Amino acid sequence: MPSFKNILRSLKLGLFLALVLFLPVLNAQQYLIKESQNPSEKVIRAAIDIGSGATKLRVAEVNLKTHKIERILVNESFTVQYQEQLAKSPNNTFDEEVMKTGIEAIRKSAEIAKNHQAQKVIAVATASFRKAANSLDLIDKIYTETGVRVYVIDQDLEGKLAFNAVLSQGNYNPKDLVVWDIGGGSLQLTSMDEQGGYKIYRGEIASIHFKNMMIQEIQKKSIHQVTTPNPIATHEIHKGIDKSKEIAENVDKIFKERMQKPNTQVVGVGNIFAYGIYPAVGKKSPFKQQELTQALFNMANKDDLQVGGGDYANVQVSNTILILGYMRALNLHQMDVLDVNNADGAMLYPEFWAAN
Repeated sequence: MPSFKNILRSLKLGLFLALVLFLPVLNAQQYLIKESQNPSEKVIRAAIDIGSGATKLRVAEVNLKTHKIERILVNESFTVQYQEQLAKSPNNTFDEEVMKTGIEAIRKSAEIAKNHQAQKVIAVATASFRKAANSLDLIDKIYTETGVRVYVIDQDLEGKLAFNAVLSQGNYNPKDLVVWDIGGGSLQLTSMDEQGGYKIYRGEIASIHFKNMMIQEIQKKSIHQVTTPNPIATHEIHKGIDKSKEIAENVDKIFKERMQKPNTQVVGVGNIFAYGIYPAVGKKSPFKQQELTQALFNMANKDDLQVGGGDYANVQVSNTILILGYMRALNLHQMDVLDVNNADGAMLYPEFWAAN
């Protein structure tokens, strides 16, 4: 039976998430109106995207009248494998090692932001913080040790931030745009309807979960003994694509229909697209489905080092399988890639920058 202390902690976390997740829902016009009332036209802001596999810092000059990011001053990323560790936790908690690494990444980010004269630093946290039983404890430690306030955001706000980040840096018609964001712990598809409201598909199977599915369900191995599915044989790639297509069948009908319209532009955002898929297809944007297929099978039977090495080599091939399966299931023949993340969207979200 859960202890009183654990119950109290759960209640505190639930209240915290309720206060943070249900921030006012703003459409694109409301964002613009509220920000344009600020007497200062340009500001330097720093936002940290605490993703499930990496902590990303953006420092940028933001024009509050045009609602655009005019200059990226800093673009840094620190490896912090929250979701990888959480997936192996027996009690669904972050361990001391990953928390220490995470706090240090925030500390370094805050120092860099200060050196670039950022007026304020905020952080947004996503899937792994929504899931971990002790995320509130970590949030308290981050604020105490770094002074950075962390907002845990739900998938709806995550989708909206990504969508508005693309609009702030790319030349897209919002009515024709679908933004696809895949992280370590969640997946979102976001579009806008004729009334300016958001439509969001919330997927729970993302990079780490799918990588573990490849290991456990297709290769019949234990994730407690094996940390990478590489090398992945050709027949395993085919099975992985079928699994991804099966997962993609859950995508809402509205997105399946929208992707078949000739004017629709699908944009992949986040580290997986920008630093995994984009290099794999020869740094092409847009890239075609057939180009991703060729890139994927070129990685067959290669180990982590042979697919590029580094902190994310163990998900490079499985991420590509996941994305290709989605593209085939959704009959998506080509898509763009844009190097933006939740930090870019957070730069423009008024609630984060209101005076405390």
